[in-house]
Amino acid sequence: MKKIFILAVICLLASASPVRAQLTIFPSGRAEVGVNPFDPSSINPNYLQWLDTVTVLKIFGNYGDQAAGGHMTFGDTYLYNTPNVLLGELGYNDCDQMWLHGKNGTYVTAGTMATDTVMYYDPLRSTAVQFNHDVHTSGVFVQSDERFKEDIEPIENVLSSLEGLRAVSYILKNENAAKCLSDLSSMPQLTEKDSRDKAFFEQYYGELAKGSERYGFLAQNVQEIFPELVHTDKSGYMYVDYIGLIPILVQSINELQARLDAVEGNKQEVPALAAPVAGQSEIEASLSSAKLYQNAPNPWSSETVIRYSLPQNIASATIYVYDMQGLQLKSIPAQGRGESQVTLTARDLKAGMYLYALVADGQLIDSKQMILTK
Repeated sequence: MKKIFILAVICLLASASPVRAQLTIFPSGRAEVGVNPFDPSSINPNYLQWLDTVTVLKIFGNYGDQAAGGHMTFGDTYLYNTPNVLLGELGYNDCDQMWLHGKNGTYVTAGTMATDTVMYYDPLRSTAVQFNHDVHTSGVFVQSDERFKEDIEPIENVLSSLEGLRAVSYILKNENAAKCLSDLSSMPQLTEKDSRDKAFFEQYYGELAKGSERYGFLAQNVQEIFPELVHTDKSGYMYVDYIGLIPILVQSINELQARLDAVEGNKQEVPALAAPVAGQSEIEASLSSAKLYQNAPNPWSSETVIRYSLPQNIASATIYVYDMQGLQLKSIPAQGRGESQVTLTARDLKAGMYLYALVADGQLIDSKQMILTK
C-alpha cells in the first residue's frame, strides 16, 4: 500500500500543470523550479518534447514573464528593473548572455573573507569601478573620438604649474592582507586539505602584504595644481587620473621647445656671447683648442658639474648661466687651466631648462643646454 501511494505522488508531480507549479518535470527530462514564463499548454506538444532538453534544471523568478528565456535570481525581490542578483537572460530579447547584477553593486572577492575584495562597483561608495590589485593587460584604449566631446579648449601655460608637482617614492599599504595573514595562525588544520589551504593563503597574503617601491604623486599635491585630475570618492579618499596628466606633459614639452627655438633665434643678441674679434690670430689659435663639455648629471636636481678645457695663456674665463629668455642668472669664474671643472648648485634656481656658456678673453667658446628638476 505504501509503494502504491509513493507511485501515485510521483505520477501527480509528473502530470502537474506547469502554470502555477513550484516543481515541474516534463517527459523530455527537463525540470523547472518556479513559475515558467511560457505556458506549455499553449505550445505544440511535439515542439515541447525537444524544447530546451539540454537544460536539465531551470529556476524562474516571480516575474519571469518579463524576461527572455530562463534566469536565476537570489535575494529578497526580483523585478525587471531592480534585480538583486541575476544569472541568465534579462529583458525581452534573446540576448544569450550571462549577467551578474546587483542593484546596489557588484563585488568580486577572493581569499578567506568576503571583505578580501578583488574589485567592485558600488554606487553607494563611488561612481567608478574599484580594483584593489594590479591589472595586467595587453593595452588600454580610452574613449577619445572628437565626436564624444564638447567644449573643447586648448591647454596653455602649463610649464610653470608643473614645477609645483612633487614626484615621490612610496610603499602602498595593505592593512587587510596583513590582518588576514595574522588571522591564519588560528586557522584550524583538521584535514590535509586544511593544511594545503593554510599554506596557499600564507603565500597569497604574504605577497600582498610585502608591497614594493613605487613612484608617483600625492593626490593632495596634484589637487592643489590640477584639481581636474583628482577624483574623491564618498569616503573621502582621492584618486589621480595619471592618463589625464599625459596631455599636460606633452604641452609642457611643446612650450619648452618654443622657448628653445626663441633662444636659438636670438643668441646673437645676447651681449655676453659676442662673436670673436677678427685679426687676433694668436689668440684665435689658443681659443680654438678651448672646449666646453656637457654638464653631468643632466637632468639634475641639487648640483651638477660643468667641465671645460682652457689653454694656459688664457687671461680670464667665465661660465655664464642664462634662462631660456636670455637673462643672465649666474657668472662663475673659470680659474683652472687645462682640463678643469666648476660645480653649479640649484640654489636660487627654479626647475626648468637653462643655457650655459664659456667665455674666454671676451670670446664665446661654446654654449650648451641643461635641465634642472626639483
